Amino acid sequence: MKYFISVLLVLSIVTLGGCGMGQDQNKKPSEMNPEDLPEVRAFQDEFTRDFLQSTEETRDGYYPFLSGTGKYKMDFPAGGEIDDKMYSIKEKGYEEVPVSIKDGNGYSIQISYYSHHKVDQIKSYLDNFKLLVGYDGDFKKLKKDDQSLFYANFKSKGFHNFIGYIQNTKDMGGIEVVYEIDCRDEKEQVCAENRQSDEERVMKWMKSIQFINGSE
Repeated sequence: MKYFISVLLVLSIVTLGGCGMGQDQNKKPSEMNPEDLPEVRAFQDEFTRDFLQSTEETRDGYYPFLSGTGKYKMDFPAGGEIDDKMYSIKEKGYEEVPVSIKDGNGYSIQISYYSHHKVDQIKSYLDNFKLLVGYDGDFKKLKKDDQSLFYANFKSKGFHNFIGYIQNTKDMGGIEVVYEIDCRDEKEQVCAENRQSDEERVMKWMKSIQFINGSE
């Protein structure tokens, strides 16, 4: 009888422990003990942590990010941090996400979301975007699933700028992104050597941005 009771106690402890582990795994990073989070900049900042959906990487060095509007998701760099003073949101209609990335070259990302953007007005959005960033060239276009990405890169005042405009082609919504690398002074040579790898990295990141449509 004592043996039977002991077995039941052991099974109960294991079951309860297993449930606890499952609950921990289902918690968002913002709900977890900071000591259990990955030791990277994105999780060390409390404001940034609120946007991250899991401690599991989407790919090496990136974690799942969900917009405050709930309208798009993307890969977020482990070394990134969102400036809470510059961040701006108006319900689900507009959002500005400024990200700084700790790196030897000095990276920064600006993401702007507009809920009212329509497919049939893409040309005007691209023209306005070019005026905003000071670019007078053409965009390359990449169509994927239910969205289109228009992208280009150019140098300005010692910075290498990668720009992209993403239009939702299934529903309404557009996103402007500016990925800026500091190439001034002594960093110029490093930027020149890394130009191709930088472009590949930025393009892969831009492609990770995905709209979340109402039916999903």
